[in-house]
Amino acid sequence: MERGVFKLRAHDEPLGFESNHGRYFRYAIQLLPALETKCREVLDAWPVPRDEPVRDAAEKFPDLHAMVDERDRLSDSVRVYASMAAEGFLNWYGVLRLTEAIFNENFERLALVPKAKTLLLVCDNLIIAGDDPLILALNRVAQSRNALVHPKAREISDIAAGTPRPHSRVPDTARSAVSDMEAFFAEFVAAVPDARTLVPRRRVGA
Repeated sequence: MERGVFKLRAHDEPLGFESNHGRYFRYAIQLLPALETKCREVLDAWPVPRDEPVRDAAEKFPDLHAMVDERDRLSDSVRVYASMAAEGFLNWYGVLRLTEAIFNENFERLALVPKAKTLLLVCDNLIIAGDDPLILALNRVAQSRNALVHPKAREISDIAAGTPRPHSRVPDTARSAVSDMEAFFAEFVAAVPDARTLVPRRRVGA
């Protein structure tokens, strides 16, 4: 293959591109209210004081056990979709600016934070520090997702610790994932104003 000079594509390159990041962005936002509703339902149905776990919930309180499963499934989905929205956008942005072949060969397999920093350096001449708000928000989104998709086992000293609890942190963790996802996109536009029409946004009234 001959050597050649590479030219970046413009932010408004009039080409067609396929990506699911906008759909993942919507899913994360749309599922959050459903999660918050389910959390309230779990708390309303909690049969013991709220600071206590429910033992043998699957046998004694099957409906509650199913509600807790649905609550946790919604929470996990919000966190995963928030990260997928950010990662999907970065992949799409890389293909837009660099071409699919160049991006796939040189950038696709990078971890999320190095990918963002490298793309902004190459595509927009921006050096982004590790403590930049854009990177901090992106890293939080990635860590929230990684805790789910790279599960770790841990020992517990009290068997009750593994039983259903009404934890308030469930909606808070998902809310933080959505907030960090939106903060990442806002910071991306602040860093690259020409990308303002590219990032996903909430619909009016959403």
